[in-house]
Amino acid sequence: MKSILTILLGIISISSFAQNPLTPGNDSFEKKWIKNSTYDMTWYALRDTLKFEIGKVSTQLLTDKNTLHLITQVSLKGRTTPWVDSTSADTKTLKPIRHSSYNAQRDMVLNFGKVVSGFYNDKAKNQNTVIHDTTKVDYFDSNLYPTLITWLPLKEGYKKDISIYDYNPSAKIGVLKASVTEVKNGTYKSINSGNKEVWIVTVADEISNGISTYYIDKADRKLWKQEISVDGRNMMMLRTE
Repeated sequence: MKSILTILLGIISISSFAQNPLTPGNDSFEKKWIKNSTYDMTWYALRDTLKFEIGKVSTQLLTDKNTLHLITQVSLKGRTTPWVDSTSADTKTLKPIRHSSYNAQRDMVLNFGKVVSGFYNDKAKNQNTVIHDTTKVDYFDSNLYPTLITWLPLKEGYKKDISIYDYNPSAKIGVLKASVTEVKNGTYKSINSGNKEVWIVTVADEISNGISTYYIDKADRKLWKQEISVDGRNMMMLRTE
């Protein structure tokens, strides 16, 4: 029979893990994987055995000694104006500094800190909201966290909760949780360079209550493929070669 002390220690251990998600810091990710890069992915909707192109996603990562800049541009089929998001963060810790987002439906700027300030301009409703949101814990910008997944100390069995901040008046606002639920070994077949040894990483988040599966190159942490499942809808993004 387990002693009371053993049981209490177990409860404390479980509680500590649950209450200590990954937050910005010098030891929260592996800096060796962060390099200036530009790449494109094609975004597909999946239906049974068919896939239909939704659009293209272009990503640019620029870093210097002090600041990291991540710029994503989503060009949807049938739309002339792209969605552009730009994130800046401290290079050493990935502590978020600023996030701007512009598309045909709305514009948004977030300045990060203990108080998140900025604005949200809903173009459809012709309504501008001043943002002043107090936070109690540290967090990553939600726009950066999918890229952060590729920089984690991945290995089989790795699991971790991640604190992220997201602002969406029609869904959720504030510090939310993303969870790496599974990491396993796998292979991805590249068109130009053959089979690649990859980490297959499954992640759930509270932004959309969806699940994403990332195929990340073990050698250089390139993202080759991402599978997405949200509310019964299945999508996929493939790296352009």
